[in-house]
Amino acid sequence: MFFRKKILKKIKDKFRRIEERNLLKLEKERSKYARILNHEIKTALLSQIQSMELFLNEKFGKIQDNQREILTEIYISNCFLLEIINNAIFLSKFEDNKTRLKLENVDIEKQIENCMKLIRQSADNKKQNIIFKADKNKPFNLNADKKMIQKIIFNILSSSISSGFEKSNIEVYLHENEHFISFFTKNKSIYMTKEKINSLFEDKDRPTDFNQLGMSLNLSIANKLIKAHNWNLIASSSKENSAVFGFVVKK
Repeated sequence: MFFRKKILKKIKDKFRRIEERNLLKLEKERSKYARILNHEIKTALLSQIQSMELFLNEKFGKIQDNQREILTEIYISNCFLLEIINNAIFLSKFEDNKTRLKLENVDIEKQIENCMKLIRQSADNKKQNIIFKADKNKPFNLNADKKMIQKIIFNILSSSISSGFEKSNIEVYLHENEHFISFFTKNKSIYMTKEKINSLFEDKDRPTDFNQLGMSLNLSIANKLIKAHNWNLIASSSKENSAVFGFVVKK
């Protein structure tokens, strides 16, 4: 019996060492992948975006309407790709446990307004109108990581714009009662089943369409950060052509 336990212990130790080596190798590969995205691809993409902005602002001379249309499409596509790359880099660092929450008292209404300014161009590209509906005369403060809550709000707004119909409204809500504080967006979009919505939060191990990949990365990251704060996710879709994304904080 003694020798049997000793042999089993050796086998367990060997498998543990193999697992540790595999995890270390995986972490190195993930770090290498993040570095390539950050330095090789992101830098080149930023250069293209900046060049498109110069052309669109007619810094090199007047451009024709048909030229503006093509340049605008390239600009929008590159900005969308940059968002995917930034999310992939962030997700890689977060899953490597290199991101720690730094909790402080955060004015969530101010963060929402800041994110709305940053995302306005994306809404304008789809001729969407962002409407902010917050309970007035109430301070909305949360104990949260300021940078992470910005990421949550921005990604939820981006997903709502991405899935929303062109020339529609994106409604942004911030409510509080004696038990909860809730933030969520509501848009006009195609109906998504519960299974479809759940699939948006899954890690993608197979090819998918470009737009859905971007939206899925946005929501996946938002969901991870919401859980890290011990909050609850809001994600639903109705047959009245609306989708709702957000979170609820229990007081």
